[in-house]
Amino acid sequence: MKPIQERAAAFERAHESRELRTGALHWHYRTGGSGEPVLLLTGGVGIGIAWIDLALALTPEFRTIVVDYPRGACSFDALADGLSEVLDAEHVDRAHVVGQSAGGMLAEVFSRRAPGRIRSLVFTGTGLYGPEDVERLEGRIAEIENTPWADYRELTRQALRAVWQDSGEAEFWTEQVDAAQERGGPRDAIGSLRMLLDLARRQPELRKSEAWQGPILVLKAADDRSITETHTRRLLDLHPGAELRMFPDGGHSLLVTRPRDYVEAVTGFLRAH
Repeated sequence: MKPIQERAAAFERAHESRELRTGALHWHYRTGGSGEPVLLLTGGVGIGIAWIDLALALTPEFRTIVVDYPRGACSFDALADGLSEVLDAEHVDRAHVVGQSAGGMLAEVFSRRAPGRIRSLVFTGTGLYGPEDVERLEGRIAEIENTPWADYRELTRQALRAVWQDSGEAEFWTEQVDAAQERGGPRDAIGSLRMLLDLARRQPELRKSEAWQGPILVLKAADDRSITETHTRRLLDLHPGAELRMFPDGGHSLLVTRPRDYVEAVTGFLRAH
């Protein structure tokens, strides 16, 4: 595999950068390739460049739409409605949707608010938060509010280096996350956590309402410390027909730690559906 800097440059060359305003939100996204559209939803930091390796693998066969989450978003519902407008702007009726971490939670909300826009769903490194997460998320919000921003960013960098310690690209990705935090500031960091907190509190509502049913793949590493078995089970209970593929290791970010396995699993599923 080529060095990450070369792959990042190839990603930028293969994708056209576009912008769209939907109400109060200003979206930046990239699109490239041709074929059936694939909407890629990244984790909570909201940087589409996290999809470098998957997007480059998809563009020869698929049309990729890679979004950065807009600053100032206050709910998954608002983001989901914005995604519909992004698809409208790209003249896309239905898309495969791939969501990683918080992006998978957004994919769940999107599939409920706009079920007719979904061709298939791929959930990776994700699940659904619930009542047991409320206190933890409230604590993280309080931590940001009570910690100098520079100190909090340093704590985040240390945590990411620990998570990605087995990856030779850890420093590149840590820098990408830190740059996103610098742009967004504490307001966006707190906003992202408030979205997760809102979803955790809405679990009873989600369980009572109808979930999207269709081709669904769930990828999970057995040693993912961010997404528990309870989180995954909630998601699978909503989608009893989903295909679950477990990896013995790889942590929370399989695309970083097991890129070949991840790309093979996702592209194979998309080709089949």
